[in-house]
Amino acid sequence: MNPESDFVRLWTCHQAEVERYVFSMIPRRVDAAEVLQNVSVLLWKKWDKYDPERPFVPWAIRFAYLEILKWRQKLAREKLVFSDSLLEQLHTRHDEEMPLMEARQNALTGCMKLLTDQQRKWVELRYGRHGAVKREAEESGISMHKIYYALEKIRDQLQLCIEHRLQKEGWSDA
Repeated sequence: MNPESDFVRLWTCHQAEVERYVFSMIPRRVDAAEVLQNVSVLLWKKWDKYDPERPFVPWAIRFAYLEILKWRQKLAREKLVFSDSLLEQLHTRHDEEMPLMEARQNALTGCMKLLTDQQRKWVELRYGRHGAVKREAEESGISMHKIYYALEKIRDQLQLCIEHRLQKEGWSDA
């Protein structure tokens, strides 16, 4: 493979994790989106320094953390900016929680496979595109109320499945 496709493959696969991290550290969505864009550009610029023997996400999150600090310095005069110590606490907590978050994501992926095709479709519609459930209700003739009620049951089913899988893997307080 070439460096460009390696980067695109890894960034596409893990962008959501970095995005969650950035959005957890920056209160305003527009600011978080701007920082995330800066992170993606910076990661590309530094791609030649990446060691493929090491995990991509911690490397990317380190850049995100530094970009968040830069953003904070730039906006230090605003009232709604987290302190350096709070950012450090959030960053540390994120690092501590990363293995559990990955285990939860893996469990969710496995549990999604246990759903029927219809259940999986509704979950993907609900968490995929805005307004997709309404369109599905109109196209299928099933009331939105019925779909949302089914989604509530599916979420409960997924939650139990995830908890069961995590307990089997030894996560006690998951």
